[in-house]
Amino acid sequence: MGRTRTATLAAIGAGALLAVGIAAGQSSAATPTAGTATATPALTEALRFASDEERMARDLYAAIADRYDDALPFSRITTSEQRHLDAVSGLLDRYGVADPADGSAAGHYADPAVQQLYDTWWAQARRSLDDAYDVGVALEQRDIADLEKTIAADLPSDVDAVLGRLVRGSQMHLRAFTAAADGQTVTGMMSGPGASDGTAGRGRGGMMSGRGGRGAGDGAGTSGTGDCPMLDAG
Repeated sequence: MGRTRTATLAAIGAGALLAVGIAAGQSSAATPTAGTATATPALTEALRFASDEERMARDLYAAIADRYDDALPFSRITTSEQRHLDAVSGLLDRYGVADPADGSAAGHYADPAVQQLYDTWWAQARRSLDDAYDVGVALEQRDIADLEKTIAADLPSDVDAVLGRLVRGSQMHLRAFTAAADGQTVTGMMSGPGASDGTAGRGRGGMMSGRGGRGAGDGAGTSGTGDCPMLDAG
């Protein structure tokens, strides 16, 4: 896959994009009132796994950002993953579920499957920044699949609502990492949900530009409004 190396990788406008993602996806994920419900064994397992997985994403992106001089989108999305974790922590509090992170340092998780994912992806990400982008793509794909599987189970509606917001945030993260892996660069600002100005990216062998331009094929691009898959951070 052809890639363009950019020192800042979408530094222009990244702050505005992050603000939009937070406003659109995170402000609505209010922390539930503590101790108002009782968790079934299935809900307990689901929430503990979700907590471990969101914390793993935050820890991994923070480690990658530190290794590669605050490379975007890792440094921005780390903040968003903390908000995802806070949303799940609110559910843990509400349902009286013990936080699996208690007493655990970054990079250490109660769930063996999550631990294995972290170890595997961190080893891959240390090889190069290109490999780290691929890790971001794989992690978000896995996170979306796991969240959707949990939502499909018979869980309380408030849990489904919070996890649904996390899915939408992870979908924005996935677009950002996919764009980075393809060498795309943000050169403009996003003024509101679904609106973009002045984005440009280098695809496989060519350039594309326009309002929310999307690369297709080898360097070809199609223009259109309302699709800016860069540094949205839900």
